[in-house]
Amino acid sequence: MWLPPGSAWSDHTRKAFRAPSGGHMAWIVIVVLLLVAFGPILWLMPSRRDKRLNALRGAARQAGLAVELVRLPRLDVAPGDRVNAGGRAVDTARELAVYRLPLPRSFEQLPAWRAFRAANGLPAWPGWVFATDARPDHPRLAAVIATLASQVAALRPDVAAIECETRRIGLYWLESPGATPETVSELGAWLRNAGLALLQLDAALAAPADATSDEEPPEPI
Repeated sequence: MWLPPGSAWSDHTRKAFRAPSGGHMAWIVIVVLLLVAFGPILWLMPSRRDKRLNALRGAARQAGLAVELVRLPRLDVAPGDRVNAGGRAVDTARELAVYRLPLPRSFEQLPAWRAFRAANGLPAWPGWVFATDARPDHPRLAAVIATLASQVAALRPDVAAIECETRRIGLYWLESPGATPETVSELGAWLRNAGLALLQLDAALAAPADATSDEEPPEPI
């Protein structure tokens, strides 16, 4: 609609669509330059989650634990969720942090094993099953189950798996939002107690049947 010059509506329209003044334009240019200069730095700054995880893993290193990110298969996935609509297999593994404790000596009698927190599978402890790819058919695995029964029952619910290798023991941990460096200390204490119990069991299994009881027990880890 045409508005005659000098009318109130014409003046209001010109003011509304008037180009920014020189002072305003200078501020706009400054803001754009600051965004260009500091945008990449802000993008690279760690998020709150990254800072929390770095604190947990730093506490683990100070406690003598090694932390590694690994992909762990999930055993509780329904069969229908293992394939997509096209019939292709779906990768159901998830990335977890495994907190491992090196042991002072290797196991001589006990097998390597891994147990998952799941309902279906080769039974280990209540609510836990053995991984078929990390559980050899070893007759002494029953002794491991009995030795760690009370300790496994006391584990935090956000621990997804336990593993025992030749010279280290580890926990696959979800690193839940409420976890703190004190939580890491608790996990480290659990690993030390479990590792010591397994070393004692391994030594007992290796001892001759007529061995005397004055043998020195394994040193604390």
